[in-house]
Amino acid sequence: MTGVLQKRGFCCANFGLTISTAKTVIRHQSPLSAEYNAPQINVNGAQLKNVETFTFLGSTLSRYTRIDHEVAQRISKASQAFGRLQASMWNRHDIHLNTKLEMYKAVVLMTLLYVAETWTVYSN
Repeated sequence: MTGVLQKRGFCCANFGLTISTAKTVIRHQSPLSAEYNAPQINVNGAQLKNVETFTFLGSTLSRYTRIDHEVAQRISKASQAFGRLQASMWNRHDIHLNTKLEMYKAVVLMTLLYVAETWTVYSN
């Protein structure tokens, strides 16, 4: 893996780009039945930090195959979106109910279901 990152770093350097070792993290995915041994990967002389979870494009990625944390995050963000619309939308009597429903679908449900099609389905 270190070799791949070194090659990518050399290619990026041709275009004036650099890999930020302070921002770059590693999330190693090993089989759940195997003991977790985090790899030691170095780029430009700096060792990259190993993490259990991180957020990428608004989704929380974890080394575990469960989505419980991601679902909890989505519910929290949808609840926050609903709360932010309390004074400007839900409590106003001059806004038609259909408009409120469309706002609910567009803001709250979209926040809740963002990237839900990529979630691993399992029985809990």
